[in-house]
Formats: sequence, structure tokens, C-alpha cells
Amino acid sequence: MAPEEICRKLGETRTRTIFSELTAEAMKKVLREAAISTQRLASHTSTKKRNEDWSSRIWRAVNEKPAAAATLLFEWLTRTRRPMLAEFLSAVEVAHQGGLTDADFMKDTAPEKLLAAGTALLGKHPKADVAAYLLFLDASNKSEIFAELKLEQYLS
Repeated sequence: MAPEEICRKLGETRTRTIFSELTAEAMKKVLREAAISTQRLASHTSTKKRNEDWSSRIWRAVNEKPAAAATLLFEWLTRTRRPMLAEFLSAVEVAHQGGLTDADFMKDTAPEKLLAAGTALLGKHPKADVAAYLLFLDASNKSEIFAELKLEQYLS
């Protein structure tokens, strides 16, 4: 499932919430990827208003610019869900620094081991977050390792 489909399945409210969980720096990175101006508008009378406007624009961009969805999911996962990522990488015995790694673990790790680690995550973390992560891993690696977990059911 492509990143934009993951965001669509999560829905507008959840996708906008994901965006709002980011730091201003990460928000701007996602906006730049979507070719959306990061300049403050006159209607942005507060940071909250600015963020609401930006999240609306990102939601619209998710459907039009697939790279925006991929950047949004990557930034959200690596900035706000690191303990979950670390737990997964430790379970598949991949060296990492707080949930981040350069290892090509999706190709180097047995699918059974990846599935077992993914299943374990589903029991410990919010299912929608785990589903988004595992589906994003599959999309990023052009694989379908986690297909048998039927993760789409947890997104909506």
C-alpha cells in the first residue's frame, strides 16, 4: 500500500493529527516536499491557526503529491514513534540508534522474523500506528511481507 493510500485510509482527522504531532521544523520539511509555502500568512494569527492551515493543505496534498505522504509518514514515525521502531528493530536483531538504522533489514531479515516482530508490536502499541509503520516499511521496500497481517483493517 502506497504512503498516500495509508494516509487516505487513516482519514483526514488522523492524518492531520499526525502532522500536528510534528515539530515546526519537521512540518516545514513536509510542506517543502509538497511544494507548499511555509511563509506565515495574515490569517495565521497564532501558531495554532498556522498549524491548522498547514495541516489542511497537507491533507489536500496527500492526494495530489505522493511524495508528501511519504515524507509525512517518515517524519512522524522517526520523530514521534521511535520507541516503537526501536522495539521492532531490536526484535529482528538489527543494530540501531534509538529506532533508526541504515541497515537494509527488510531484505536481510527472514520474513518470518519480521512477521513475528510485527505481530508482537500489534499487541503493545496502538494498532493504527503499528499498521501505518509496517505498511510504510512494505511500501518503502516494494515488498508485501506484512500482507498476511491484514493491517489495513487497523487504519480506519
